[in-house]
Amino acid sequence: MSTGNIPVLLKLALLLCAFACNVNAAYTLDQFQLDDVQGWFPSASELETQTQEPGYRLIKEGNTVIGALLLTSQINPIPAYSGKPISTLVAITPDTRIAGLKIVQHEEPILVVGVKETDISHFINQYLNLKSTDKVRVNASDRPGYVSVDGITGATITAMVLNRSIMSSVEKVCAALQWPVQDTTAGERVNVVNAELSLEQRWQQRADTWASQKFEAWTIVGALLLLTLILLFQDWLVRRPALFRCLRYGFLIFTVIFIGYVSSAQLSVVNILAFIQTIIHNFTWDTLMIDPVAFFLWSFVAISVLLWGRGVFCGWLCPFGAMQELIHDLASRLNMPKFEFSPMIHERLWALKYLILIVLVGISMDSFSTAAKLAEVEPFKTSLTMKFMRDWGYVTYAAGLLTIAAFNSKFFCKYLCALGASLSILGRFKIFDWLRRRNECGKPCQSCAARCQINAIKPTGGIVDNECHHCLECQLIYWDEHNCPPLVEKRKKREKREANARIKAANLS
Repeated sequence: MSTGNIPVLLKLALLLCAFACNVNAAYTLDQFQLDDVQGWFPSASELETQTQEPGYRLIKEGNTVIGALLLTSQINPIPAYSGKPISTLVAITPDTRIAGLKIVQHEEPILVVGVKETDISHFINQYLNLKSTDKVRVNASDRPGYVSVDGITGATITAMVLNRSIMSSVEKVCAALQWPVQDTTAGERVNVVNAELSLEQRWQQRADTWASQKFEAWTIVGALLLLTLILLFQDWLVRRPALFRCLRYGFLIFTVIFIGYVSSAQLSVVNILAFIQTIIHNFTWDTLMIDPVAFFLWSFVAISVLLWGRGVFCGWLCPFGAMQELIHDLASRLNMPKFEFSPMIHERLWALKYLILIVLVGISMDSFSTAAKLAEVEPFKTSLTMKFMRDWGYVTYAAGLLTIAAFNSKFFCKYLCALGASLSILGRFKIFDWLRRRNECGKPCQSCAARCQINAIKPTGGIVDNECHHCLECQLIYWDEHNCPPLVEKRKKREKREANARIKAANLS
């Protein structure tokens, strides 16, 4: 696809966004009636109609207050994975005990498609009878002084957002009612109603969340530093093919195992859609910083896209892309047949991922949950987050794409990946171009084009930056005097001169 068409695609995306203006109405606390709380307070005779600051309604039995009802999205609307808050209805007693709670509205993709209702119910029910004085954390069983709740498999970020919004909302209401409330930083009692947390308290919360993921955080930081060094010294590395290939394959395996399976940090087009929603509604660093691995990954990707383009993420940090590449390389070693489309069809198919991106962006402006369902065109959730533990249709689709990758390298990445399309658009503003080319490239030499797994090298020898995955295979050839024809010719001339010099020296002796 011509790079000149991308501005046109951007205009189409903006038009779709302009037409997609219907937004689902958010729940408010005044919509709920007495019947909604009698399951938790059977003796309740009245639910006050007035909503008091910071956002609660009193529950009474006669003239006696027996509880309070609150909606977390009104008190502490922390944007979740979708970029929008999760609305959880919570009922508490005067001794700050959580008497009941339920999720009443959300647009979380992992909860819409992927997680069973029984898993959500199990997570929510863990909060019953907990108090505002409890320090509740997700998967913190090894941390003394904390109450640990089991997370939702495949939805770690969502679980953390739910935990923080529930407990902080309960804490604020208890403080407003002067019911017992837990101490926070430096043993100070929270007595300011509906006030924003101080900068120090916000960083304390973030540090507290990251404390349970120190190993994962330091590991990903180390890996990203290594990748940065690989990029900075790529010219030196590619002249040493054995060392480079060792680093390359080792990093791809690390990406699949650690980023993909251990951390479940596969980035997705859903992240892009969620970021758009967050910008539109209420941007906050809290959601981005809940998971340190995802935070460092996104930060690195944002920087690397501006510096080098999309290829650094797609070629090095995408677990599903790494799986496809490793499978294709194994198939090549086993001499399995390959199938590639003709150049004309190949370039036309590039357009598919941009069209998918445009549709998803447009639909997400109207209904994020619908866009999340359609984003299942990405097999990431099935193959990595859910580890193939899903319905047979999803598993068949994901496994089918991996199988195709054995015969057609990175088929999904080339033609269907909406995330790659979004990064390609951003990558048009990249600063550096460190991939070297020679005058002979494409005229007539096609060595690099023949070895490029993505087919991102034009017949004229130029690299299509929007499609390049920065695997550096062409740079290996560029410096290889046994594979790069101009260097081969120079090597042969040099060897001939050296041979003639030796003959002359022998004759003289």
